[in-house]
Amino acid sequence: MTGVDLISELYGETDATLVYDVHTSVPAIGTQRTAEHFHLTNSRIDTIRLIFDATPWHTVMQAVAPS
Repeated sequence: MTGVDLISELYGETDATLVYDVHTSVPAIGTQRTAEHFHLTNSRIDTIRLIFDATPWHTVMQAVAPS
């Protein structure tokens, strides 16, 4: 990861969602659009969901996987 650009912040009483671009130093990936959803119970985070398209990572992971 070489940087992050926040695109959007959405907040409610019991959840929050962040949408951002993660910049990587991996040429096959480049910038990865990502979302994180946080759910709160009693004002504390109880769940975090990370959402992104992993398809570009398949080729990278196959290239570095041991034979």
